[in-house]
Formats: sequence, C-alpha cells, structure tokens
Amino acid sequence: MKTEVVKLDTPLDREQVRKIVRVIEKGGIAAVPTETVYGLAGRALPDTIKRLDVLKGRTSDKRYTLHIGMKEELTKYVPKVPPPMMKLANRFWPGPLTIVFELDQTSLQTPQSIFSKEIYEVLYLDGSIGIRCPDSIICREILSTSILPIMIPSANPTSCKPAISIREVLEYYDGQIELVVDADSQECRYKKSSSVVKYGANGIEILREGVLASDLITKNAIFKILFVCTGNTCRSPMAESICKKILSDKLGCSIDSLERFGYKVESAGVFAAEGISASKEADIICREYGASLENHKSRLLTKQLLEESDVIFAMAQSHLDDLKRMTTAKNEICLLDKNGEVPDPVGQDVAAYRKCAEQIERALRERINEIL
Repeated sequence: MKTEVVKLDTPLDREQVRKIVRVIEKGGIAAVPTETVYGLAGRALPDTIKRLDVLKGRTSDKRYTLHIGMKEELTKYVPKVPPPMMKLANRFWPGPLTIVFELDQTSLQTPQSIFSKEIYEVLYLDGSIGIRCPDSIICREILSTSILPIMIPSANPTSCKPAISIREVLEYYDGQIELVVDADSQECRYKKSSSVVKYGANGIEILREGVLASDLITKNAIFKILFVCTGNTCRSPMAESICKKILSDKLGCSIDSLERFGYKVESAGVFAAEGISASKEADIICREYGASLENHKSRLLTKQLLEESDVIFAMAQSHLDDLKRMTTAKNEICLLDKNGEVPDPVGQDVAAYRKCAEQIERALRERINEIL
C-alpha cells in the first residue's frame, strides 16, 4: 500500500476534505492532526476497529475515542448529559479534553434506536463512550463532513510516543495507512495527549492528566446550586439540606460525597447576619428527612457567590427581584416553587416548619428531575 500525503491548510480546500472523508468512509485510515497529537481517523465499524487494533498493537477490548466536529453533537451520543460534564464540555470544547460517560440502560435506549447494531456496539463498548471535540479546524471539518461516526486514537504503536509531526507518522505507518494529512498551520501545538475524565458510578475520575491539569478539570466540573431566602436560618438552609439528601439518593452516594460527583449545594440570605445557627425547628424537620443543619452558619449573599452558582433558587419574589438586581450574569435564577412563594415559618411552631419543608421537598423533586 502506498501512503498518500494530502496537503491541507486553511482556507480549506473542500474537495480535498471530501476526498479524505471518502477514504475514511470506505474503511481507510487517515492520519490527521489535532491540537494535541496526530490521530488515526477511522470509521466506527468493526472491520476498521480491527485495523486500528493492529496498527496500535492493542487487544480488541481496548476502547477508542469518538471525535465530533461540534460540541452541540454531544447530546446525539449522550442524550442526558450530567450537568458537571456539560460544564466541562462548554468550558473546554473544542479542546484537549476527552470525556468518558457511563450510561445506564435507559440512556442507552436512544442511541440503540439511532445507530445500526454494528456502529452501536463499537461506540458503546461496555455501556460507556469516550468523546472529544478537538480544537483543529481541519479535523473538525473532516468530522462534520462524514456521515459516519469517526474514532481517532493517537497515531502511534502502543509502545511508542504519540506522533506530533507528519515525519513521525510516516516513520510509524508509511505503507500501512491510506493517507496522512499535512497541515503545517495546524501542527500539534500542545505536543502531548488530551486529558481524560470519566463520569459514572464512582463520580468524577481523572483517567489521564494530559494538557489540562487534574485540579483544573475538577474545579470546572463543579455544578453549584444556591438557595436564597432572607436571613439564611430557616427556608434556604432547609432547602439546601433536603436538596443534598435528594441528590445523594439519586446519585447513589453519601451527602459528603456530592462534590466527588460534581455537585455543590449552598444557601445564603439577602439580609443575613454572618454566623448564626439554623433555627431549632428547621434542624428538627431536616432530621426527619435524614439530613441535618447542626453545622449550618448563616451567611450574607454576595455578588461573587451569586455569579459562581449555576442555578439559583429564590424562596420568594422579593428575593428573586434582589437577585436580578445584583447580577447580569446568565445564571438560571428562578423561584424554587413554580406554583408560588415559600412562606417564611420564622417564629412559628414545628408544624409550620414541617409544612414549609413539605412544600420545599415537592418543589425540589421537580427541579432536581429537570437538572438531572
């Protein structure tokens, strides 16, 4: 086999792009540059995966990463993207980050109905899928032009370092693959592999620290939920505590492990004094829900806290008005209960707090179902 070198630079020659795509769609392998390293692009079908296994020197149980041309394509492959991973995709895509998703049986039903059995079994090996949207105009154009999903492992045998130049690709694979894309302006600027993060039953796991540092990934993955009332001693602390319990039950983790799954739940008050404990009645009621306010200390809502949060739920319209005056950030800000305000139980008996908590719980279950 003769390996053809195809010169492709910006502005793109569309016919050359189509030529490369035709080779891939017919089962050929094309070495393409990304912003990290060169990759071996092949269609997501079993015969091509076998070729990639041979080229890489891998066993057949090893997975390859699906590459997509636009980050908006993510939901085609993962119908319900967990909010922490959507934050990462929005922050780092296009870019040097691979996200591995573990999907449950319900989530797998949609791709099963979209893709052929052969493609589905390649994409969703063991019920999970790794996806990346590279920051290379040429690579993304190839991906977007293809009618077939494309897998792109790094261009190197397993025992060798990834190729970062056309010369290295040819040293590894001259005569073994159909073509190599020569694109000087798109040469692999990071010269190292993408970072890989996994989201599943164990929460957020960094599988490989590549271009992006682990702490940068985990920091940007945290999805923050904020509850706001007046003094931050009754309603918003109860909402925070009950929300943590509902979230942990849904995720199958302890309340203390929520941040490992990418969620941080907080509360504040628009006129709160700093450091006051939650009301005794609020703590009594939260314990009935399997939660606790024993360590809660009130705090005043700040613009920084507001703008760092992804979703902010207000207990009353006055709080909502205050929130909207404080920031122009594009956070989601709304009343917790779609049916109206949550009345303040301060100064009343335990029965009033219980009624307040029941309203909060009903509203929370609806909101959390929307979030997750």
